[in-house]
Amino acid sequence: MPSLRLLDRTDELKRLAGAWTLARRGQAQLVVLWGRRRVGKTFLLSHFVGGKRAVFFGATQQAETVELARLAEAVRRDLGDREADLAGGAFNGWEAALRFFAALATSKPLIVVLDEVPYLTRSTPGFPSIVQAVWDHLRPRTKLLLILTGSAVSTVEGMLTGQGPLRGRPTDALRLDPLDPWSARLFLPRLDPAGYLEAYAACGGYPLHLLAWDQSASTEQNLERLGGSAGGILLEDAASIMSDELAEARGYARILAAIGRGRTRYAEIAGEAGQRVEYPLEVLARSGFVAKVGPVGAPRASRTIYMITDPYLAFWFRVLYSDLALIHGGQGRAVLQRARPRWHSHLGQVFEDVARAHAQRLVATGELPADLVIGRWWAVTGEPCEVDVLGLRGSRTALLGEAKWQAHPLDTRDLEALRRKTPRTPEPIDAPLYLLWGRAGITADVRRAGAQGFDAKAMLQ
Repeated sequence: MPSLRLLDRTDELKRLAGAWTLARRGQAQLVVLWGRRRVGKTFLLSHFVGGKRAVFFGATQQAETVELARLAEAVRRDLGDREADLAGGAFNGWEAALRFFAALATSKPLIVVLDEVPYLTRSTPGFPSIVQAVWDHLRPRTKLLLILTGSAVSTVEGMLTGQGPLRGRPTDALRLDPLDPWSARLFLPRLDPAGYLEAYAACGGYPLHLLAWDQSASTEQNLERLGGSAGGILLEDAASIMSDELAEARGYARILAAIGRGRTRYAEIAGEAGQRVEYPLEVLARSGFVAKVGPVGAPRASRTIYMITDPYLAFWFRVLYSDLALIHGGQGRAVLQRARPRWHSHLGQVFEDVARAHAQRLVATGELPADLVIGRWWAVTGEPCEVDVLGLRGSRTALLGEAKWQAHPLDTRDLEALRRKTPRTPEPIDAPLYLLWGRAGITADVRRAGAQGFDAKAMLQ
């Protein structure tokens, strides 16, 4: 396992460092940092505050008096007895605690991290309004950097938007999302590209998942240890990630399981889940667990599908969810053997997603036209016809792409099958580009025929 050092998150560190610089100059800073569990919020902030005058407090789901007592202990631990004694050994409320920190920061710069603020909103109703009141009346030249974090994405965003009490107060707001495939690659540098994509398909972009993946073991061994064994991080984490946002009573898990099994249209999801799904799907979309996807370039009224956006959660619902009881009963190896077709189907979907993201990167780097809009496409009328990667210039098709997770290179049959789809796409230009993504790339014949191809290694560069 790699050493526990901070990988990636360069932009976030730069913004935090900028806030600290301003705070040291007497311009108090309020930073809100939020994102799902396991994306590395606490680790990032622990790294950032190292060597600085700081108090780091991790909230728990306990009563207000308990939390305030724990905060006093954190002050003594991080700042020493002298500063702790100034507080009289305890705080009688959150307003008093925040004003105490502001007083400590009048002469010397101070960072205060309140980790998992949504817990505090439960034990102290009106907590965000208390922060607002204190913040609005800080003394000039206060050298305080106050950082609030949370894993309940909708709760934090509710504080910051609309009529939320902290609307307009933060000097910076950072949402920390799971890493994309290129950033996540830093955690597993010894894996070959295909092996890495398998790991990413199971772990998603969560740093702790990636760190748990054994680069010296096979994919099958890792899946059995992490997903096919009671206590495995890939088996257990999905429930805690979702619990911050979703109430069990709404049947969200049934809906996500239906989507994971390939029921992606509204009527299919409702039939599979056996419940009304309109409102739950809206909640899942707002929370970022699912995306409502339509064919690129098609009218807004076109038939759409719902997809699980997170590779890890898609893996959990497609491969593990229906057999959780068997895995906890010690039959994980058998479950994973039986689930191999579902696992390979999931790999294929993740590979398509990475291919589309790779095409977007080619646009960003100038290797494809700068005005090319990338998406997926399917015919909304007539015979079924799907294109994994479609590029539009204006309203016209300028690029068609195929992505296949298969061991052998894509050949001229794959190219010809892609070309035959051209007339069905939106207003194709006379000579569109043809791109093919395959685990092993393309054959020389495909390249001689004028198509471009990318193997797993080229995709990750």
